Amino acid sequence: ELRGLTNAEWDQLTPVGSMQVKAISFGRGTARLNINSQRELDALVRRLHSLPHFYLTVKGHTRAEGDADANRKLAEERAQAAMDYLVTKGVKPIRLRSVATEPVGTGGAFQSVSFVLAQQPY
Repeated sequence: ELRGLTNAEWDQLTPVGSMQVKAISFGRGTARLNINSQRELDALVRRLHSLPHFYLTVKGHTRAEGDADANRKLAEERAQAAMDYLVTKGVKPIRLRSVATEPVGTGGAFQSVSFVLAQQPY
């Protein structure tokens, strides 16, 4: 059984891979998940249930254009929305952390979330 981690412990986790999903889409300028994204997250939940000994970081990605603070806030809200959805589907909150990341590119295609699977170091 996994236990809750401090921020310092989260930072020490060893990434073991990313959980590949189609781009998670949101309403324009919002953190509202669309129906296709919910389906993708449902599939992710099923995979996570088969990997009970791993933690998952939900990374909200910003875009490079526009107001940096507003973009970062939106990235945080989107990562949190995806994480909250996973919790409503039965993923234990202690396994999850949401963070916003720096811009990874330009354009709307880079405004999504990604998922990094990790474990505690030996």
